[in-house]
Amino acid sequence: MGLGTYLGYFVSQNSRGHVLGHVKDVGDDPTQIDSVRIYRTNARQFFHADDSDIVGLLCIARALEGGESDIASSHLVYNTLAAERPDVLKTLTDPIWYFDRKGETSTGQEEYIRTSVIYMERDDGNAAKPPRVYTKWDPYYVRSLSRFSDAGVIPPLSAAQVDALEVLEATCNRLSLHMILEVGDIQFLSNSHVLHARTAYTDHAPPTPRRHLMRLWLATPEHEGGWRLPFWDSNEKKRGGIQVDDQAPVAPLDAE
Repeated sequence: MGLGTYLGYFVSQNSRGHVLGHVKDVGDDPTQIDSVRIYRTNARQFFHADDSDIVGLLCIARALEGGESDIASSHLVYNTLAAERPDVLKTLTDPIWYFDRKGETSTGQEEYIRTSVIYMERDDGNAAKPPRVYTKWDPYYVRSLSRFSDAGVIPPLSAAQVDALEVLEATCNRLSLHMILEVGDIQFLSNSHVLHARTAYTDHAPPTPRRHLMRLWLATPEHEGGWRLPFWDSNEKKRGGIQVDDQAPVAPLDAE
Protein backbone atom coordinates (compact mmCIF):
# COMPACT_ATOMS: atom_id res chain seq x y z
CA MET A 1 0.00 0.00 0.00
CA GLY A 2 2.91 2.31 0.70
CA LEU A 3 4.38 1.72 -2.75
CA GLY A 4 0.94 2.19 -4.26
CA THR A 5 0.66 5.73 -2.89
CA TYR A 6 3.49 6.75 -5.23
CA LEU A 7 1.50 5.54 -8.25
CA GLY A 8 -2.11 6.46 -7.59
CA TYR A 9 -5.07 6.61 -5.24
CA PHE A 10 -6.71 3.54 -3.70
CA VAL A 11 -10.12 2.60 -5.13
CA SER A 12 -12.53 -0.06 -3.92
CA GLN A 13 -12.27 -3.56 -5.36
CA ASN A 14 -15.73 -4.74 -4.30
CA SER A 15 -19.04 -3.51 -2.93
CA ARG A 16 -17.74 -3.77 0.64
CA GLY A 17 -15.22 -1.01 0.06
CA HIS A 18 -12.06 -3.09 0.34
CA VAL A 19 -8.97 -1.33 -1.01
CA LEU A 20 -6.55 -4.14 -0.11
CA GLY A 21 -7.74 -7.31 -1.80
CA HIS A 22 -6.88 -10.94 -1.11
CA VAL A 23 -6.66 -13.04 -4.27
CA LYS A 24 -7.12 -16.67 -3.26
CA ASP A 25 -9.48 -19.59 -3.68
CA VAL A 26 -12.16 -19.29 -0.99
CA GLY A 27 -14.27 -22.12 -2.41
CA ASP A 28 -16.67 -20.11 -4.57
CA ASP A 29 -18.16 -21.95 -7.56
CA PRO A 30 -16.48 -20.62 -10.74
CA THR A 31 -19.40 -21.79 -12.90
CA GLN A 32 -21.72 -19.26 -11.22
CA ILE A 33 -20.28 -16.42 -13.26
CA ASP A 34 -23.30 -14.14 -12.78
CA SER A 35 -22.52 -13.75 -9.08
CA VAL A 36 -19.00 -15.04 -8.39
CA ARG A 37 -15.82 -13.00 -8.85
CA ILE A 38 -13.34 -15.40 -10.49
CA TYR A 39 -10.36 -14.13 -8.45
CA ARG A 40 -11.97 -15.90 -5.45
CA THR A 41 -11.65 -19.27 -7.22
CA ASN A 42 -8.82 -21.37 -8.71
CA ALA A 43 -10.26 -21.19 -12.24
CA ARG A 44 -8.48 -19.69 -15.21
CA GLN A 45 -8.85 -15.95 -15.62
CA PHE A 46 -8.95 -15.10 -19.30
CA PHE A 47 -7.31 -11.94 -20.61
CA HIS A 48 -9.00 -8.90 -19.11
CA ALA A 49 -8.46 -5.44 -17.65
CA ASP A 50 -9.49 -4.55 -14.10
CA ASP A 51 -11.70 -1.55 -13.30
CA SER A 52 -8.84 0.72 -12.30
CA ASP A 53 -5.98 2.57 -13.94
CA ILE A 54 -3.32 0.40 -12.27
CA VAL A 55 -3.47 -3.01 -10.63
CA GLY A 56 -0.77 -4.15 -8.22
CA LEU A 57 -0.19 -7.74 -7.11
CA LEU A 58 2.09 -8.98 -4.31
CA CYS A 59 2.78 -12.73 -4.15
CA ILE A 60 2.42 -14.07 -0.60
CA ALA A 61 2.31 -17.80 -1.43
CA ARG A 62 2.52 -19.79 -4.68
CA ALA A 63 0.21 -22.58 -5.76
CA LEU A 64 1.31 -26.20 -6.00
CA GLU A 65 0.74 -25.98 -9.74
CA GLY A 66 -0.41 -23.21 -12.07
CA GLY A 67 -1.66 -19.77 -11.12
CA GLU A 68 0.90 -18.13 -13.41
CA SER A 69 0.59 -14.74 -15.05
CA ASP A 70 0.30 -13.70 -18.70
CA ILE A 71 0.26 -10.13 -19.99
CA ALA A 72 -0.31 -8.64 -23.46
CA SER A 73 0.02 -5.12 -24.82
CA SER A 74 -3.33 -3.67 -25.86
CA HIS A 75 -1.59 -1.62 -28.54
CA LEU A 76 0.13 -4.67 -30.02
CA VAL A 77 -3.15 -6.59 -29.94
CA TYR A 78 -4.88 -3.66 -31.66
CA ASN A 79 -2.24 -3.42 -34.41
CA THR A 80 -2.30 -7.18 -34.95
CA LEU A 81 -6.09 -7.26 -35.28
CA ALA A 82 -5.98 -4.26 -37.61
CA ALA A 83 -3.63 -6.21 -39.90
CA GLU A 84 -5.19 -9.66 -39.58
CA ARG A 85 -8.86 -9.24 -38.60
CA PRO A 86 -10.16 -5.72 -39.19
CA ASP A 87 -13.71 -7.08 -39.01
CA VAL A 88 -13.09 -8.23 -35.43
CA LEU A 89 -11.49 -4.91 -34.54
CA LYS A 90 -14.56 -3.09 -35.85
CA THR A 91 -16.82 -5.23 -33.67
CA LEU A 92 -14.66 -4.54 -30.61
CA THR A 93 -14.72 -0.77 -31.15
CA ASP A 94 -18.50 -0.59 -31.60
CA PRO A 95 -20.37 0.44 -28.39
CA ILE A 96 -22.52 -2.69 -28.47
CA TRP A 97 -21.01 -4.56 -25.53
CA TYR A 98 -22.75 -5.03 -22.19
CA PHE A 99 -20.74 -5.66 -19.02
CA ASP A 100 -22.21 -7.16 -15.87
CA ARG A 101 -21.90 -5.47 -12.49
CA LYS A 102 -22.76 -8.76 -10.72
CA GLY A 103 -24.94 -6.97 -8.21
CA GLU A 104 -22.18 -4.62 -7.06
CA THR A 105 -24.11 -1.44 -7.76
CA SER A 106 -24.66 1.90 -6.10
CA THR A 107 -28.09 3.50 -5.73
CA GLY A 108 -29.59 4.28 -9.13
CA GLN A 109 -27.11 2.26 -11.17
CA GLU A 110 -28.13 -0.33 -13.75
CA GLU A 111 -27.02 -3.94 -13.30
CA TYR A 112 -24.83 -3.57 -16.38
CA ILE A 113 -23.10 -0.92 -18.46
CA ARG A 114 -22.91 -0.57 -22.23
CA THR A 115 -19.69 0.53 -23.95
CA SER A 116 -17.09 -0.62 -26.46
CA VAL A 117 -14.27 -3.06 -25.70
CA ILE A 118 -11.65 -0.89 -27.39
CA TYR A 119 -11.74 2.89 -27.10
CA MET A 120 -9.47 5.35 -28.90
CA GLU A 121 -8.29 8.35 -26.90
CA ARG A 122 -7.60 11.14 -29.38
CA ASP A 123 -5.94 14.46 -28.59
CA ASP A 124 -8.13 16.92 -30.47
CA GLY A 125 -5.68 19.72 -29.87
CA ASN A 126 -2.69 17.94 -31.36
CA ALA A 127 -3.32 16.26 -34.71
CA ALA A 128 0.26 14.98 -34.83
CA LYS A 129 -0.15 13.02 -31.59
CA PRO A 130 -1.16 9.40 -32.30
CA PRO A 131 -4.31 8.08 -30.60
CA ARG A 132 -3.96 5.83 -27.58
CA VAL A 133 -5.82 2.55 -27.22
CA TYR A 134 -7.83 1.94 -24.07
CA THR A 135 -9.32 -1.51 -23.49
CA LYS A 136 -12.17 -2.44 -21.17
CA TRP A 137 -12.58 -6.19 -21.22
CA ASP A 138 -13.45 -9.26 -19.19
CA PRO A 139 -15.20 -12.13 -20.99
CA TYR A 140 -16.67 -13.42 -17.71
CA TYR A 141 -18.52 -10.11 -17.26
CA VAL A 142 -19.86 -10.32 -20.82
CA ARG A 143 -20.94 -13.95 -20.79
CA SER A 144 -22.60 -13.67 -17.36
CA LEU A 145 -25.42 -11.46 -18.66
CA SER A 146 -27.52 -14.30 -20.05
CA ARG A 147 -30.05 -13.74 -17.24
CA PHE A 148 -30.86 -10.39 -18.89
CA SER A 149 -30.56 -11.44 -22.53
CA ASP A 150 -32.76 -14.50 -21.92
CA ALA A 151 -35.41 -12.17 -20.53
CA GLY A 152 -35.15 -9.86 -23.54
CA VAL A 153 -33.80 -6.94 -21.49
CA ILE A 154 -30.59 -6.72 -23.53
CA PRO A 155 -29.69 -8.36 -26.86
CA PRO A 156 -27.81 -11.66 -26.77
CA LEU A 157 -24.26 -11.85 -28.09
CA SER A 158 -24.26 -11.86 -31.87
CA ALA A 159 -22.25 -14.33 -33.93
CA ALA A 160 -19.79 -11.51 -34.68
CA GLN A 161 -19.37 -10.77 -30.96
CA VAL A 162 -18.79 -14.43 -30.09
CA ASP A 163 -16.19 -14.61 -32.86
CA ALA A 164 -14.58 -11.38 -31.64
CA LEU A 165 -14.17 -12.52 -28.04
CA GLU A 166 -12.66 -15.82 -29.19
CA VAL A 167 -10.25 -14.11 -31.60
CA LEU A 168 -9.28 -11.53 -28.96
CA GLU A 169 -8.39 -14.25 -26.44
CA ALA A 170 -6.43 -16.26 -29.02
CA THR A 171 -4.53 -13.15 -30.16
CA CYS A 172 -3.65 -12.20 -26.59
CA ASN A 173 -2.39 -15.72 -25.93
CA ARG A 174 -0.24 -15.63 -29.05
CA LEU A 175 1.31 -12.26 -28.21
CA SER A 176 1.59 -12.64 -24.45
CA LEU A 177 4.52 -12.55 -22.06
CA HIS A 178 4.43 -15.37 -19.49
CA MET A 179 5.45 -14.54 -15.93
CA ILE A 180 5.84 -16.59 -12.76
CA LEU A 181 5.58 -14.52 -9.59
CA GLU A 182 7.73 -15.85 -6.78
CA VAL A 183 7.00 -15.11 -3.12
CA GLY A 184 7.74 -11.44 -2.53
CA ASP A 185 7.48 -10.43 -6.18
CA ILE A 186 5.31 -7.40 -7.00
CA GLN A 187 3.68 -6.77 -10.36
CA PHE A 188 2.20 -3.38 -11.29
CA LEU A 189 0.22 -3.19 -14.55
CA SER A 190 -1.48 -0.32 -16.32
CA ASN A 191 -4.98 -1.47 -17.19
CA SER A 192 -5.10 1.34 -19.74
CA HIS A 193 -2.87 -0.52 -22.14
CA VAL A 194 -2.09 -4.00 -20.76
CA LEU A 195 -4.39 -7.03 -20.65
CA HIS A 196 -3.60 -9.75 -18.14
CA ALA A 197 -4.61 -13.34 -17.46
CA ARG A 198 -3.96 -16.16 -15.00
CA THR A 199 -3.73 -19.90 -15.54
CA ALA A 200 -5.89 -22.25 -13.50
CA TYR A 201 -4.18 -23.65 -10.44
CA THR A 202 -4.09 -26.36 -7.79
CA ASP A 203 -3.33 -25.48 -4.19
CA HIS A 204 -1.08 -27.34 -1.81
CA ALA A 205 -2.71 -29.69 0.67
CA PRO A 206 -2.96 -28.31 4.23
CA PRO A 207 -1.07 -27.27 6.26
CA THR A 208 0.93 -25.69 3.40
CA PRO A 209 -0.56 -22.24 2.69
CA ARG A 210 -2.83 -21.80 -0.31
CA ARG A 211 -1.90 -19.57 -3.24
CA HIS A 212 -2.32 -16.02 -2.00
CA LEU A 213 -1.76 -12.66 -3.66
CA MET A 214 -2.55 -9.23 -2.25
CA ARG A 215 -4.00 -6.72 -4.69
CA LEU A 216 -4.31 -2.96 -5.10
CA TRP A 217 -6.49 -1.04 -7.52
CA LEU A 218 -5.14 2.45 -8.10
CA ALA A 219 -6.54 5.54 -9.84
CA THR A 220 -4.41 8.07 -11.72
CA PRO A 221 -6.65 11.11 -12.40
CA GLU A 222 -6.41 13.14 -15.58
CA HIS A 223 -4.93 16.18 -13.83
CA GLU A 224 -2.04 13.99 -12.68
CA GLY A 225 -1.33 12.40 -16.04
CA GLY A 226 -4.07 9.78 -16.24
CA TRP A 227 -5.66 8.92 -19.55
CA ARG A 228 -8.95 10.46 -20.62
CA LEU A 229 -11.50 7.65 -20.34
CA PRO A 230 -15.00 7.13 -21.78
CA PHE A 231 -16.65 6.94 -18.34
CA TRP A 232 -18.53 9.41 -16.17
CA ASP A 233 -15.80 9.55 -13.51
CA SER A 234 -12.87 10.18 -15.87
CA ASN A 235 -12.19 13.58 -14.26
CA GLU A 236 -12.52 12.33 -10.70
CA LYS A 237 -9.58 11.95 -8.35
CA LYS A 238 -10.62 8.38 -7.58
CA ARG A 239 -12.03 6.93 -10.79
CA GLY A 240 -12.90 3.36 -11.62
CA GLY A 241 -13.22 0.69 -8.97
CA ILE A 242 -16.45 -0.74 -7.61
CA GLN A 243 -18.51 2.21 -6.44
CA VAL A 244 -20.36 1.61 -3.18
CA ASP A 245 -23.41 3.24 -1.66
CA ASP A 246 -22.52 6.08 0.71
CA GLN A 247 -24.99 4.66 3.22
CA ALA A 248 -23.53 1.15 3.15
CA PRO A 249 -21.37 0.11 6.13
CA VAL A 250 -17.67 -0.31 5.33
CA ALA A 251 -16.49 -3.81 6.15
CA PRO A 252 -13.04 -4.64 7.56
CA LEU A 253 -10.26 -5.88 5.32
CA ASP A 254 -11.07 -9.18 3.64
CA ALA A 255 -8.85 -11.73 5.37
CA GLU A 256 -10.55 -14.87 4.01
